[in-house]
Amino acid sequence: MRFFLGTHQPHWLRLTTAPLFISDRRLREYKTLPTARGTWALDSGGFTELQQYGRWETSPREYADRVRRYRDEIGGLLWAAPQDWMCESVVIQGGAGFVGTGLSVTEHQKRTVENGLHLRAIAPDLPFIYVLQGNLTEDYLACAQMYREAGADLASEATVGIGSVCRRQGTLEAAEIITAVREAVPGIRLHGFGIKTSGLGAYGRQLTSSDSMAWSYDARRKRFALPGCETKHKNCANCPRFAFRWRERVLTSLARHSTRIHLSTSPGKGTQMSRKLDSRAQGRARLTLSAFRDEAARLERDTTIRREHRAGMSVRQIADLVALSPARVGQVIAEPEPDGGLLKCLRELRQRWGVDEDPATSAAADQIIAHLAADDLIDHGADSDVSAIVSAGVQDEESDSETLSLFDVA
Repeated sequence: MRFFLGTHQPHWLRLTTAPLFISDRRLREYKTLPTARGTWALDSGGFTELQQYGRWETSPREYADRVRRYRDEIGGLLWAAPQDWMCESVVIQGGAGFVGTGLSVTEHQKRTVENGLHLRAIAPDLPFIYVLQGNLTEDYLACAQMYREAGADLASEATVGIGSVCRRQGTLEAAEIITAVREAVPGIRLHGFGIKTSGLGAYGRQLTSSDSMAWSYDARRKRFALPGCETKHKNCANCPRFAFRWRERVLTSLARHSTRIHLSTSPGKGTQMSRKLDSRAQGRARLTLSAFRDEAARLERDTTIRREHRAGMSVRQIADLVALSPARVGQVIAEPEPDGGLLKCLRELRQRWGVDEDPATSAAADQIIAHLAADDLIDHGADSDVSAIVSAGVQDEESDSETLSLFDVA
């Protein structure tokens, strides 16, 4: 699964290579757009649009023109959501701050499908995705049929969004909807909008990608600010320091469950284990961790060299960047790719150096791997466990709330 970190702050695009999820409603305010360091996806802002106006105020042509500007000036755009029509009852009927559209679920679906097709017709060069909308399970299947009748092959799409599930993602109904869609369209690759722990625990394994701003919501709701942030803002709902620490905790948890070796031996019930090592044991632990870190860094470096060379970077360019001789870079490129990829090698490295025999070195190894192999953890790691890459239960370590491992989700 690929996870997009949601944020209200478009300028974060120039701060990080982490995949971000940003709304058009925020970007269109910028006269000078940031240049992205990494990849990102665009939210059309449909939920707020329909909440405030009960219709789309922006024409498809205006929206497509803005998306083209974002693609050209920001760079790194993977895909853009269409101007879809959410099907929650409150969106249609109104109330609780919604003006209401007064239309039917079927009409919302029809307009969603028509908009996706229209955007692709007027801007075939832009990466617009299709989105499935509905209320009941049969609605989503009917929406998939609408695309089929219009000539769209959802199974061949790189990404298909599934909407109107975020407010019920902790229920069995949401899991049933996603399961039914995958059965009706074998091979479909779904993106879940606004997915939190409750949803991922039920159906995260069936998603190809997801996004979340759970970190922001949690900081705002609990009025939480990191130490040192109290004088800058009243809470960390828009704080990059808080957001990226949250993401780091996500990756560390993922690294732990992707590569940690579970030892077959454990102390007996009567054995007293002390986390405080004597000075000699501490010295051994530091040396072991240092050796593991150096070998892990070399392994990651060599993997990256081969990857960048395949992507078209010359041997001379790589040599200059990594401070190696061209001859040595050539040797690395010529070496066969390790079986099983980087994560399997790191798992074997943990076992070879025995870093999981002590809780302190094991935790440190988790953090080393999270930093070295973030992309592999997100895109290829943990297989079924990777479904829990984003969790509203993961809190900053200085928060008073309980910390929940991403893989403790039921």
